[in-house]
This record gives sequence, structure tokens and C-alpha cells, in this order.
Amino acid sequence: MEKAYNKRVMAGVVFIVLVASGFFLEKMLLKPKTTVDVADVEIKLHTGNSGVKMGASQNALISALGAPKQIAAYSLQANYKQGTVLNYNGAKFYFIHDKLTNFEITSHKFNVGLTGTHQYTAIGNKKADLPHFKIQDRIALLDVTSEDSTTDQYLEYDLNDNGAVTKISYSDY
Repeated sequence: MEKAYNKRVMAGVVFIVLVASGFFLEKMLLKPKTTVDVADVEIKLHTGNSGVKMGASQNALISALGAPKQIAAYSLQANYKQGTVLNYNGAKFYFIHDKLTNFEITSHKFNVGLTGTHQYTAIGNKKADLPHFKIQDRIALLDVTSEDSTTDQYLEYDLNDNGAVTKISYSDY
């Protein structure tokens, strides 16, 4: 009888250790990201299924988001780079050497998310809807890394006084 009791106690202890270990392992593996790779940033239409990632070509962006309102040349004075900007109603997408490098979104028509998470944010979403971001004043920031990152880069969400997203932007400079 004592052996059966000891086995039950031992089984109970093992069960508690396994449950506790699983809880801590889950917290470590599933904790929210505070840094993402730039290649994981994806933009798509609110009503669309296909998206485009940073580094995509102009044709890929147009295929995913439709024809822009305007295509124009632009120059980055700070980096002496020449590029192209595709203007949509409420969004601008910047290209250097036919590679998407920056964007600025102010329209609820577009969603920005991270590949594989199936969580997208749009203009009007609340601060509580954002993934784990650093909040500074009225800006939510997510650190972005890349192979050739030489400066601080952020996926930036501007917030109004009520905590709603008013602008989503990414810049590689």
C-alpha cells in the first residue's frame, strides 16, 4: 500500500514539474517579438489576399496593390540616392534600383503585418491591437533588422491622442 502511495506522489510531482516546465517553455518560445527582420514586413490591401514584402519590385507591388495614382522620380539628398515613388491614395512606396525600400501609409485601405503571423495592422487600429511595441509618446516602434543595417530602423506607427494608428511607415535611413 505504501509503494502505491509513493508511486502516486511521485507521479503527481512529475506531472507538476512537466506542467510548470511547459508553461515556462511556452512563455520563452511564444513571447512577442520586439525585433523583426525587414524581409518579414508585408503590405497588402485590406480587401486583398496577396501582399508584397520589403525588397519587392515595382511590378510585384503593382500586381499586389493595383495601379498607383502616380509614379514619380525622387531623390534622397542625405544618401545621394535616386529612386521612384509610387503614389496611391493614402500611401507612398519608395524604390531604389527597383527594390521597395521605404513606405508611408495613411489610409485604412492598406494593412501592414509580419509574414507568418497573420496579424495585420491598419490605420484606425488601437494601440492595444499592436504587437509588442516600444511606445514612446504617441509613436509605437518595432525594431527592424536587415543584413546591411547600419542605422536604427523602425517599423513606426504614429498614434493620435486616443491611441489609434494614424500613420504606418518604414524607412531604411
